[in-house]
Amino acid sequence: MVTVLVWTLLLAIAVWWNVRVAYQQAFELAKTQAHIALGKDLAFRRWASKRGGIYMELGPLVSPSPLLNHLPDRDLIATNGVHLTLKNPAMIMNEITQEAPQFYGVKTRITSRLYMNAVDAPDPWERTALFIVEGTREDYFAATLIDGKPYLRMMQPMIMEPSCLKCHAWTGIKVGELRGGTDVSIPLAPFYAAAAKQARGVAASHGAIWLLGIVSIGFITRRTILVEVERSHQEAELKEKNLELQDSRQYLLTIIDFLPDATLIIDSAGKVVGWNRELSRLTGVAAEAMIGRGELAYSLPFYGQRRPLLIDVAMNPALDGDGRYDGFSRLGDIVHGECWAPCLGETPAYLISAASVLRNSKGEMIGAIECIRDNTEQMKAQKRIKLLAKIFNESGEAIVITDNENRIIETNKAFAQFTGYSREEALGKNPRVLKSGIEDSKFYEKMWRSILETNYWQGEIWDKRKDGSLYPKWLTITAIRGEDNVITNYFATFSDITQRKEAEKRIEQLAHTDTLTSLPNRHTLVERLTQALEQAKRGGHSLAVLFVDLDRFKMINDTLGHHVGDLLLMEVASRLKSSLRAEDVVARFGGDEFVVVQPRIRSQVEPAHLAEKILKTVAAPYFLDNNTVYTSPSIGISVFPSDGTTVAELFKNADAAMYHAKAAGRNTYQMFTKEMHTAARQRLAIENSLRSALANDEFVLHYQPQVEAASGKLVGFEALVRWQNPDRGMVLPDSFIPVAEETGMILEIGRQVFEKACRQAAFWRGAGHPCVRIAVNLSARQLRQPDLPELLSGIMKQCGADPEMIELEVTESMTMERPVESIRILGALKSMGIGLSIDDFGTGYSSLSYLKLFPVDKLKIDRSFVKDLEVDPDDAAIASATIAMAHTLGKKVVAEGVETQAQLDFLVEHGCDIIQGYYFSKPLSAEDAEQYLSQRAENKSL
Repeated sequence: MVTVLVWTLLLAIAVWWNVRVAYQQAFELAKTQAHIALGKDLAFRRWASKRGGIYMELGPLVSPSPLLNHLPDRDLIATNGVHLTLKNPAMIMNEITQEAPQFYGVKTRITSRLYMNAVDAPDPWERTALFIVEGTREDYFAATLIDGKPYLRMMQPMIMEPSCLKCHAWTGIKVGELRGGTDVSIPLAPFYAAAAKQARGVAASHGAIWLLGIVSIGFITRRTILVEVERSHQEAELKEKNLELQDSRQYLLTIIDFLPDATLIIDSAGKVVGWNRELSRLTGVAAEAMIGRGELAYSLPFYGQRRPLLIDVAMNPALDGDGRYDGFSRLGDIVHGECWAPCLGETPAYLISAASVLRNSKGEMIGAIECIRDNTEQMKAQKRIKLLAKIFNESGEAIVITDNENRIIETNKAFAQFTGYSREEALGKNPRVLKSGIEDSKFYEKMWRSILETNYWQGEIWDKRKDGSLYPKWLTITAIRGEDNVITNYFATFSDITQRKEAEKRIEQLAHTDTLTSLPNRHTLVERLTQALEQAKRGGHSLAVLFVDLDRFKMINDTLGHHVGDLLLMEVASRLKSSLRAEDVVARFGGDEFVVVQPRIRSQVEPAHLAEKILKTVAAPYFLDNNTVYTSPSIGISVFPSDGTTVAELFKNADAAMYHAKAAGRNTYQMFTKEMHTAARQRLAIENSLRSALANDEFVLHYQPQVEAASGKLVGFEALVRWQNPDRGMVLPDSFIPVAEETGMILEIGRQVFEKACRQAAFWRGAGHPCVRIAVNLSARQLRQPDLPELLSGIMKQCGADPEMIELEVTESMTMERPVESIRILGALKSMGIGLSIDDFGTGYSSLSYLKLFPVDKLKIDRSFVKDLEVDPDDAAIASATIAMAHTLGKKVVAEGVETQAQLDFLVEHGCDIIQGYYFSKPLSAEDAEQYLSQRAENKSL
């Protein structure tokens, strides 16, 4: 009965759906008809619009349109006397559409919110449709009733075209904008009639299908009842047999459940039918949660993923277990294997498994069984034993195990490598076969006492190899005792420490020796001098310290390269060693400084004799790397106890004496005196005062005029730094510039001097004074600054000074220290517009080949040549030659230190360009220099 009801309901739904689809199709056909009607209307309207209006003959059906009264050419008279009136496309369309409804009831008309004719006014539906069309610019349709009959009404948007403006321009609507719509009404009755006819056909066909189904249901129902009765009898018989099988199966499962191995049984479909207690304990999964599950779910507790177990490999010979199991083997239906199960507990478990296929009496496969045993602990023990054996045999240290009678029972590979004895040769021997004979019996007595009392000994010992060679080794011996505290074995490890001993020796050598010269270094020197002082104090004798510094070593290093410098230091070290007595000490103190110690002298003449010998030896020429090199030593000597009683005092005083030797012209030696000590203290006081002077801005500039020789015109000033010390008053440069150069403070002093000069030049220009250059002296350290051009440029910008206001003076000697670098820096300064001159020309050792490359504007003749110009022919010759050479090179000449008329006359006569000296003015303060400028300007105007 239920089947009949369901069948009837399905057929009824099918009929309803098909009828619904038929009416929907009818409605869509009506929409298509509406589109066609509107298309025809639009085609006519565009056709008529493109061709303008149409003139018709007046008659009963044609009368003038009052809506076209505004057109002057509305009415015309033809040449044949016929009266014509204009009809626009809209009017014609309205008249046509009034005739159309009699053909199939289709109605079409044009309407708009802004209409000219009341006939075109929109009805309520059209007003709604126009609102929607204006918003969407798309066609709008709806089913509605007209005179009680169903119609499909469609509104199509109408766009203002150029031809429409003739009649509708008054609306203000522009071309391309929406000006109304075209309404078409399609009667739905014909379409619905066709849909009803189709629906009747559907109902008739589905009725026939329903009847056929009822007959089929009756036949099938009768047949099913007969089959069900037969099946019930069969099930009853099968149930009795299954009960018997279940009893046998339960008996078998009970036996399996108590097996000591974890046991898994699956049927031929791969579903679990057996999961014993041991397997539940091993996996932590109860049998109830696993019985009946298939699709390899039983592998999840073992691997965390579904993958074949050994039981699956047994059932499917195509599966290869070699890649998954260790020791895999297959014998018929039985397979064996071992593997790691990563998800059993916190750590992976190592399992041993055996699986077999289960078959029925016909030989058909009905399932499989797998027995699993956790062998993790045994496996870990085996691996640990293997690891320990590998560590024992592969250890980098030699290992020896002896029994309680000290007979060798085991050795490793390292033992054979170190001793030369193979394992077979060593077994059974006493380790004394390795004894070197260097250690005495007391050494071994002490060693065995430690082993027996503490079970341990460690230390360095010499052993003998099989070939008889001796080597040092580091040995560790451990006594192993049993439960009764009786020694059962001795365990010894040792390693060859030959390389370590050599490294220690090398480190010791490096710690006390200079790597370049192989002389003792400063640390060793201090140790030996300390020992010598202690011996001198105890013995009441004197000792001497000679501080040796190489002259012009930096220039050699910079000019010829560090490689040649290193060769020179090595050769000097060799010559110093050859000049000394066996008991004397020579060490490299650092850089190009060496120290010689005479630990015992009878008089202060001995150090002087040694110094003279060193001077002669070290000053001899050196032939290094295809270069002939010359250097000389400056030596300072201090003597214990007169010049100091400690290492520090002797070093300090010898160093001070060495600086006095350099000041004395180099290539000489000086003994330390109290006057040197006083001078050193004064120098330290000046150094400390200079630091305060920099912080307190105590440096001022004085300006000495520079006058054009021929005309007497002021062309510049030289800025001369003075130190306005609050305690000592005005300090001249000779007193502090050398200290500033040595300490490096000259860099900051030079920066301040340049900044003050720039500010003064900018101030004078702002005050309206004539522009004259201020010459500023550069120090050697400043010239060695790679970024000097950028530094000076920044200062000039900060102070508002132009480069043409500034001139820089460099000494002849400083340019030749590093000529190539000097040319680069001076070139950069010259390109900035700064004037350049070489000061003290003639006192240095310029190379004319370099001089012509220096981008300088002026050469300054040193005052030492100007002072005796009138009386010394040599000075006169040098001055005149310098002027001639400078002019030949295109450079101007400045003579400084001019004080007399005779000097001035000589210089003017020989063409000197600029004069500087007391003849015109001494150095002036900034205020006096400004007054000097003003006076010069007034004199010029007069």
